[in-house]
Amino acid sequence: MGNLNVSLTEELVSYVKTKVDSGRYASSSEVVREALRLMEKHEQAESERLRFLQQAWQDGIESGDFQPLDAEAVKAEGRKRLMAKD
Repeated sequence: MGNLNVSLTEELVSYVKTKVDSGRYASSSEVVREALRLMEKHEQAESERLRFLQQAWQDGIESGDFQPLDAEAVKAEGRKRLMAKD
């Protein structure tokens, strides 16, 4: 395992010490490793989300020309369906 020296703000130092003092972590290194694992997981999730959005965008483009939405026709159809339920 490699060794790396980092500088933290007093606030972060206090946070790390609190986590170690809670007993959940045996050392400050464990706290930092866990934080980095969570950051990596978050970045992977964001990357997957971006890929999903890019694919959705591409699917939309490939679906062909869009038709303008007639809001009044949509409302009329909705009202017609509501009336049919009664």
